[in-house]
Amino acid sequence: MTRLPLLALVLVPARLLGQNSASDGHSPAATYLERYQQVSNLAPLPGRVAEVSHLVLSRDVGRLTLERGTLYLLGPVGGRTVGALFRGEGRFSFAPDPPAERAELQRFAGSPALEDTLTEAILVFSDSTVDQLGVLPFRQAEIPGEVGDHVRDLVGTLKGSNDGSFSSDVIGPLLSGEPTGFFLARVERAHGGAVLFQINPEVSEAVQLYRPVSRLRWGSSWAVVTQSPLQRPLRGTGGSWMYRERLDVPSYRMEVQLTPTAGANLDFAASATLSLTAVEPVGPWLLFGLHPKLLVDSARWSTGEPAPVFKAKDSDDLWVRAGRRLQAGDSPALRLFYHSAGGGLIDRHGDWFFIDPGASWYPVNRQGKNLATFDLTYHSPTWYPLVSVGERTDSTVADKVLTTHWVTRLPTPFATFNLGVFENYHVAQPDAPALDVLLSEDAHRQLARELMARGYMIPQQKRMRENVAADVSNSLKLFTNLFGECPYSHFYVTEIPYDEGVSFPGMIDLSWSTFQNTSLDGFDEFFRAHEVAHQWWGNGVQPGSYRDAWLSEGLASFSALWYLQSERKRNDEYFKFLDQYKADIKDERDDAGPIWIGYRNATPSVRRGYDVVIYEKGAWVFHMLRILMLDLSTMKQDRFLETMRDFYQSYRGKPATTDDFRSVVERHAGVPMDWFFDEWVKGTAIPTYHVAWTSQPVAGGKYTIRLRVTQEYVPGDFQMFVLVSADLGNNRFAHFRIGVRGDQTEYQSPLLPAEPKEVLFNDLHGVLADVKTERW
Repeated sequence: MTRLPLLALVLVPARLLGQNSASDGHSPAATYLERYQQVSNLAPLPGRVAEVSHLVLSRDVGRLTLERGTLYLLGPVGGRTVGALFRGEGRFSFAPDPPAERAELQRFAGSPALEDTLTEAILVFSDSTVDQLGVLPFRQAEIPGEVGDHVRDLVGTLKGSNDGSFSSDVIGPLLSGEPTGFFLARVERAHGGAVLFQINPEVSEAVQLYRPVSRLRWGSSWAVVTQSPLQRPLRGTGGSWMYRERLDVPSYRMEVQLTPTAGANLDFAASATLSLTAVEPVGPWLLFGLHPKLLVDSARWSTGEPAPVFKAKDSDDLWVRAGRRLQAGDSPALRLFYHSAGGGLIDRHGDWFFIDPGASWYPVNRQGKNLATFDLTYHSPTWYPLVSVGERTDSTVADKVLTTHWVTRLPTPFATFNLGVFENYHVAQPDAPALDVLLSEDAHRQLARELMARGYMIPQQKRMRENVAADVSNSLKLFTNLFGECPYSHFYVTEIPYDEGVSFPGMIDLSWSTFQNTSLDGFDEFFRAHEVAHQWWGNGVQPGSYRDAWLSEGLASFSALWYLQSERKRNDEYFKFLDQYKADIKDERDDAGPIWIGYRNATPSVRRGYDVVIYEKGAWVFHMLRILMLDLSTMKQDRFLETMRDFYQSYRGKPATTDDFRSVVERHAGVPMDWFFDEWVKGTAIPTYHVAWTSQPVAGGKYTIRLRVTQEYVPGDFQMFVLVSADLGNNRFAHFRIGVRGDQTEYQSPLLPAEPKEVLFNDLHGVLADVKTERW
């Protein structure tokens, strides 16, 4: 997707250019390229120069104060002024509200708020800025050459690699000519370099600050530092993964042609009919996502009118123009015809087809949520078995073409399919959902030969289809018992030629490597169970936003560890994985952020940041809750089990946020738990405990334990309840929790019936922490 966050534009008031003010009318583009050329050619106007004295532009938590200097209006776009450049003396203030975002700003700038001197600001807007600038006395003046150069530089950072590719954040409101409230300022600071401050009402977290980065390394010219909702959020921002809900696409009806070529590859062509519903006035230009290698042939509305479309080469932004601006409740239908060009979506290596499970192979809504039902018809070669999301309702063969029809019963945020030279292994057990496991034995043998020729040895174990099926079936049974009934009675398990797994409703894609052998360390059992767990966490309960991704990935990882613990009937591998996760988290903690910033942990400089923070630390959070909710008198985990079942039953088929999950935890814990989530989900601190203990005899032949705990590397108010176990001999143990807070904590245990032989502080790895034992 081409979402560079930026630009430099403005709308000029009537008394300046003889135009309507920003609040009057709209001037939507007739064609995309017409508007793109206007934006690309933005430049200062000689007749629109003004001296500025203490002009304040306040936008949410950001404020630009233009104390003294010169302001140059930029050329019009769609007959309206959409940009300006200021040079002189000024101030830029920025102070995000959420503590986690202030911490991110601290990591970038060394302060939780910015208060900087500025020397230049390039503005781009589709809000009331033009009216504020209307009070200035504009005049004719010569334009310094570097003014135009700086505008061109900014525009260049917003462009993609090919003609027509441009930041959708910026060009969107300019295409439709609507005063959306969009505002962008590229601020050149006297100390610290440039930043980009943006208000983008199209997304749920509209207040954004970016820093410049290398496009060659990052794939973009700007990287996010902080982002957060508006102080007064707009309608449609609650429960949104990324985009504010302006347009709904509740259903798709698709027909897909997969045609073999002379080179034994497959050509892809499809038609997609989208039912649309405007949640609020939107358009006429509508934004969708479509795989970069797919080309649109044509589009039309249900009225029969053609729909103008634009998609730049190798871009995944697809722009479609409605005949008019849609009003709330309008429900047109759009049909698009498109195909792949020279591979890209489906490639082949030997007996394997490369179909990226996460590819946008159908038009994905980028102006609202992605939750829809799918009616899918595929026409494919008979010799390539095909499976899809949904229930197969029909299958026919004619002229070596297999036609299958699939329908999803429940709305889903994703749809996918897979096909190849597969052998089908059917598994039906009376106490588990039926499975169809599709893999290619010939492809494995071919891979083994290729690797041996290169000097590698990757042995293939026997009965791998049975091994994979057993883990999938057993984990389905365990998770049903732990969390509740899965909504699907049948699963397709397919092999993909990637080093990853992806889980869709009723369909699980697993890496070829897990069909090659089962590792002794438990990873393959974990890997298979992780993808199965997504049927509950990710497909069943959907994360509310990118900040809540850990409720899918972290909980799937924790569930897979639970499966491994259950399957191996011991704790060794469970804690071995947690220990490795802890080491990874400690390695990344100075560079990665908290769980709360989600995908923003994935950067070129911290390549494993997302995996470590969301998957591994996320799993640790659930493990800590599991131990924290143990009944110490019985060491049973009933409260935690009830919590997870309640969470699944309460939010099955719906999005859930971190706050939703916290409320469920509090319902079962019986106490406020905001402190726990603030520390472990929204914070990055990991404590080190220095522990000393001694035991003392008391009257009646009893004993007591005294502990002294010092904690470091955490804020002064950091607290945690740590499990302590005392070995009293003869297989007797005493368990208690110590509330550790502040620099040092003293604790004296209840009376014990025998002298402790050993004291285990942080037993069962109950806290993600380092423990160092010291003499009393």
